[in-house]
Amino acid sequence: MTGSSTSDHSVTGEPGRAVRTGGLKPPAYGLLSIALILFLAACKPPDNRITLEQLRALESQSSGLEPVQLDPKELALTELHPYNVGPGDVLDVTLVGTTDSYSQNVLRMRVRDDGFITLPLVGKVRIGGLTLQAVDDAIFNAYVPRFLKDLSVYVELSGPESTTVVVVGAAGQGGLITLPGNERNVLYAVGRSGGFGTATSGRVTVRPINPDRPVVSYDLTRINDLRRALLAPPLQSGDMLVVEPAEVSAVYVTGLVNAPGPVTLPPDGKLSLVRVLSTAGGVRDFLNPSVATLWRRLPDGRQVRVKLQIADIMSGEADDIALHPGDILNVPHTLNTRFREWAMNNILIGPFGVTSTFDPVADARARNVGNNSNNNSFNNGTFLRSGVLNSVSGGVSNLLIPPVSPPGAP
Repeated sequence: MTGSSTSDHSVTGEPGRAVRTGGLKPPAYGLLSIALILFLAACKPPDNRITLEQLRALESQSSGLEPVQLDPKELALTELHPYNVGPGDVLDVTLVGTTDSYSQNVLRMRVRDDGFITLPLVGKVRIGGLTLQAVDDAIFNAYVPRFLKDLSVYVELSGPESTTVVVVGAAGQGGLITLPGNERNVLYAVGRSGGFGTATSGRVTVRPINPDRPVVSYDLTRINDLRRALLAPPLQSGDMLVVEPAEVSAVYVTGLVNAPGPVTLPPDGKLSLVRVLSTAGGVRDFLNPSVATLWRRLPDGRQVRVKLQIADIMSGEADDIALHPGDILNVPHTLNTRFREWAMNNILIGPFGVTSTFDPVADARARNVGNNSNNNSFNNGTFLRSGVLNSVSGGVSNLLIPPVSPPGAP
């Protein structure tokens, strides 16, 4: 019986038998590891993340520009100034003393587009833009003393000219909203539609029916945007207001943490980075990740990626930051954490020395169990290429797998 020869690329897998892997000696594993680490360091993609200081600068630029200052007299709120009569308003004018001291006449009239009304005997009187008290005085002066010696005048607004706007989105009672002439602003439109509830974010976008007017967005939770909304031109019939829904009150944590997933925040609340990481179970033991990536959407709609030095923040060397609802915090793998993970899984430190548990052949077999249809790829180099590609996404340890032949190959 002739002795059978074993090819340099064969693997028996039997206990006590030597395993030869194409002439690759054990010291070559260490050299391959060093070469691989240097290769990955040289091929590190560029870091496009911004710093925390740049994030704060962007947020300040997109949060409402310069502070808006205004006189309370300019606020478009009926609680702060008297009602001004305008075109289309219907007035009930009561005249006492036209024929005798107790005679009373009630006239109902509509303000014309030019701001005039027409009174008996007097004719046209301009009242557009006047308060109701000023209208009383204008009518009194038109009659006295030219036509009457004395007169009492009382004017009441019975039918203000209304504006109909369309409110859509997260408003509680959206649809067609009718606004009196003195309430034609964003605040009254949102308030009448029930858009100030917990289901809304406070952000409103006005899309005018007139194409010459620009689309404007307001965050009514910010005092500066509230002032801008009050100083804006009155709404016109047909304008559309889009009320944005509130974001999910959670911060999403992924990556090298012990309990990844959403971290619930109180409504309209914030949590510090340290608290969010603590709620997520902390970072994974012994890996010691030093950086994280924060995904945040700015008030103007842009989304940015921010590089955070979590090691400095957790140690107290850097200031903690507040995370907002909707933020995504990712603690990614780095070259250092990949190497630490590989060492934890493959190197044992005992009382009598250091033992390596890394078995590339067993690892290769485990990953290729049941792939009999791909056996030919071992001979044409496909296995090596696929192993390298898988290793780049899986970590440093997978890259230390030498090319082997399938069990039973000649």
